[in-house]
Amino acid sequence: MKRIFLLVTLLVLFSITSVSAQFLGQLSAAPTVEKGSGLLGAYLGVYDNAFSVFGQFRYGVMTYVDLGLKMGMINFDPGYGESNSGLTIGGDIKYWFMEKNSGDPLDISFGIGTEYLGISDFSIFSLGGNIIASYPIDYNEAKRVSPYGRLNVRWERANFDKPRSEFGGQASGGSSDSDMDVALAIGADLKLNPTLNLIGELEIDDNVGFVAGVNWFVF
Repeated sequence: MKRIFLLVTLLVLFSITSVSAQFLGQLSAAPTVEKGSGLLGAYLGVYDNAFSVFGQFRYGVMTYVDLGLKMGMINFDPGYGESNSGLTIGGDIKYWFMEKNSGDPLDISFGIGTEYLGISDFSIFSLGGNIIASYPIDYNEAKRVSPYGRLNVRWERANFDKPRSEFGGQASGGSSDSDMDVALAIGADLKLNPTLNLIGELEIDDNVGFVAGVNWFVF
């Protein structure tokens, strides 16, 4: 297990590029929201060269399947010129196919998601797949902590609206770059009561960061 974790970590560190970045994270363990139930989340993210405030809504569309939408504001300094504020938005669908309570060793789900970051002269769009694994640990009657990890493999495209000369290049027009990227998220979900959870997550990407917040089951 230690060798597998080390291999995955090295793969992540050597796969990221200068345009590789996701900011909205996973922010949930492997289990999905129950069918007909909804979850609201509020989070604060701090990264190498960015700061974000955003929210999430998740809804259980059927047994073992839920949909999520994240949206917020971000202040991003891409490493040239002045920093800018903009919009970040993402969505995903998640399928929970291994359940610890049914005898499986872990809770494991698979997801497909997309994310977009847009500021005045720079944007990133990504589309990819996620494998999420978590292990629930019950303690103190109704309380539970669920450490989790997510492996994200995605296609990503970055667009520069200004001439490349302003970014250190020599071309006279705007430019774009696309690549395949890998990232790792490690976090924990702490259940305080039946409707309120605290969550924290370390994102290992080109823009390494930490996101923390609350998840509230509203219905």
